[in-house]
Amino acid sequence: MSQAVPSRLLRSTDRGIWSERVGVMFEAQFGDEAPFDISVESTHLGRVIVSDMRTSPFFFARRKKMLRADMLDHFMLRVDATASETVLNVVDFGQELTDFAPIAPHNVSIILPRDVMTEVVPDAETMHGRIVPDAGTELLKDFIKILSRHAPTLRQEQADGTATALVDLIGATLSRRPRALDRGRAAVARAATLRAQQFIRANLSDPRLGPDFIAGRIGLSRSTLYRLFEPFGGVAAYILERRLEQAYRALGDSRELRLIGTIAHGLGFASESQFSRSFRQRFGRTPSEVRRLARDGAGTGEGGEPLLSERPFAAWLQGL
Repeated sequence: MSQAVPSRLLRSTDRGIWSERVGVMFEAQFGDEAPFDISVESTHLGRVIVSDMRTSPFFFARRKKMLRADMLDHFMLRVDATASETVLNVVDFGQELTDFAPIAPHNVSIILPRDVMTEVVPDAETMHGRIVPDAGTELLKDFIKILSRHAPTLRQEQADGTATALVDLIGATLSRRPRALDRGRAAVARAATLRAQQFIRANLSDPRLGPDFIAGRIGLSRSTLYRLFEPFGGVAAYILERRLEQAYRALGDSRELRLIGTIAHGLGFASESQFSRSFRQRFGRTPSEVRRLARDGAGTGEGGEPLLSERPFAAWLQGL
């Protein structure tokens, strides 16, 4: 049976739950209006996250202190819908948003890493803020809105191709510089990277997973594999990120009954202590803390909604 892509739906009337969720990326200010209500559905498509949000009013900013603290290296393309228009915004997480701006009551956002964005839009840093509408951005807005509706029902094998189509469309509609002449070479490199990434995700539990094993199984030279994974910090770094991300999801699930050591060994870690050090360095909490917070009574909000149910979104974001 085909596996569905990872997708999470949050509905809440508790400002605290949402403040924690939006705090992954922005500082938020909430008014005293009552009642407060929010619904956001996020879907993980390879190296892209798609989110559809409907919310009561709040204000957001991203100032220097937060930039230094989280060191997020991503771009957000957000389509804000108002009664009169839809507006495409580009937010560079490496640059400040100093003024607290109001969020649109309905918005759809795409989040992708800097290396993915700048590969197709080399001058993306200059687009921080509102994009002037033209035919290209209108097409991109429509695609993003359609994608948000259908992303949660995509099959896993459709995710990478859909994300690639989205990234190519972003490059075609937003780039203000001439595209590279050798598009064929870039397409081949992207396809090889996707093939390697898919192989890695499918073999995270295999202790042999490493450059030699991957290169031999998918028919690439080690030097080519190293070059393809330079934007991700190297092959080993990419494998570690994927393993930690999967471990975070398992430990954040209160229904997961396996011992922490069993989860660690099942993801190819040599020892539980090595896993714990890497996990804490990446997420700022030990595996035991994440499991305890997911299971204890303090992790429950209104209507039995787990307070930490959206923490995996941070893992998605950090692991793109």
